Amino acid sequence: MRRRDNDQESTGERPTWLPWLTGVLTDKGYDLSSSRSGGRSQLAQDTGISAGIISRLLAGEPVSYETLLSLSRGTGIPLAELLIRTEKAAERDFSLSGPESGQIAVSSGKRLTPEEVAEAAGVPEDDRPWFTTMVRRMRRGDTGDGSSSAGGAAAEG
Repeated sequence: MRRRDNDQESTGERPTWLPWLTGVLTDKGYDLSSSRSGGRSQLAQDTGISAGIISRLLAGEPVSYETLLSLSRGTGIPLAELLIRTEKAAERDFSLSGPESGQIAVSSGKRLTPEEVAEAAGVPEDDRPWFTTMVRRMRRGDTGDGSSSAGGAAAEG
């Protein structure tokens, strides 16, 4: 069953989430200053969302969950944040991770870089080069003792 967006009435007022979203998209490199700037077309291409729906979204009109999911996947904006900001979900709906569980939520679906892991884990700045090197070695299966299947002396990269 497809979800419909008739649950929001158009009041003619600009939604409170729209400045946040346009700011995030601008920070990610999408020039949304005008319809001819190319940013909307690039956003449509990156997300797989039609240009018409992108226009509706940037006009503050309601869009479907599927549109927000595609926007999240194509831009890396956490889906939970999109859903909460556009009032399609409440913050309490995402309470499975966070400080009380001791875990960090990764809602974008993309794999974290070793640098992002180090930052999220609170690794001190002086230890981060060592930490990221070790994470990269573990991902490759290189134990650093020369016993890896990759030959043990593979160059860092």
